[in-house]
Amino acid sequence: MFKRFFTPLTLVNQLALIVLLSTLIGVASMMISARLINGVQGSAHAINQAGSLRMQSYRLLAAIPVKESDQALFD
Repeated sequence: MFKRFFTPLTLVNQLALIVLLSTLIGVASMMISARLINGVQGSAHAINQAGSLRMQSYRLLAAIPVKESDQALFD
């Protein structure tokens, strides 16, 4: 009964096994990638929000007139 499992595989069966294993590896890597992407999804939004706030602070600073006495703070 177990004699069939220990005999060498034919060329067609070897190719089928290789294709099956490579497909399984591909599907597993896609699942891992999807899981990583979902984990990092919120980080990009937080970085964009921080950049937006920084740009708003630059605009506010540029809108305030600078006196000669305050110029030393920027040098």
